[in-house]
Amino acid sequence: MTNLKFWIIGIIVAAFIGLGAATKIQYDRLQELKTELAVATNNNKAYEAERDSLKDNTIQFQFTVAQLNYSKDSLVSRLNDLRKQLKIKDKEINELQYFASTTTKRDSIIVRDTIFQKGVVLDTLIGDDWSELAIRAEYPNLLDVDYSFKNSTVVFTHNSRVTVDPPKKCWLGRLFQKKQTIVEIDVVQENPYCINQEQKFIEIVK
Repeated sequence: MTNLKFWIIGIIVAAFIGLGAATKIQYDRLQELKTELAVATNNNKAYEAERDSLKDNTIQFQFTVAQLNYSKDSLVSRLNDLRKQLKIKDKEINELQYFASTTTKRDSIIVRDTIFQKGVVLDTLIGDDWSELAIRAEYPNLLDVDYSFKNSTVVFTHNSRVTVDPPKKCWLGRLFQKKQTIVEIDVVQENPYCINQEQKFIEIVK
């Protein structure tokens, strides 16, 4: 009778342990799915912001290392290839950032007489705080141009709470919508001649 009692207690304990383990596995999987959904929603908003030419700021993407390594996005693949060339391991990478900009400026120099004649040399410098153009022209066919630009890029990163689904028109409806935190990034080119062409920010989720 005593052995039977211990046997029954052992079965009950094993059942509770098994139930606890199964519950833990299900809970962990649920949390994993919640994280995957949040990341997917975040990246969807980031792609929408990237396509919106009227938007001044950028939403940071969130990739796992696996997503980074298998991404079909050409720019992400290029960044990842560069990262590998630098021998930065998967476990070491935290964030990737990319900027592309174009700097353009037009200047004119007017002289009273033609410069392309014997004995005439033009050697001048024009510029401002952000650009400098050195020109040297000499008869009969020499024209040297040296253009240099200075630039400083300022990046502001801040969190923003947004609705997971498209926001409802009524503020009361928006009040009860599920929300998530996204990272928004503002990039300011201080050089007035420099225009942002493309940018991407990726946080590696571990």
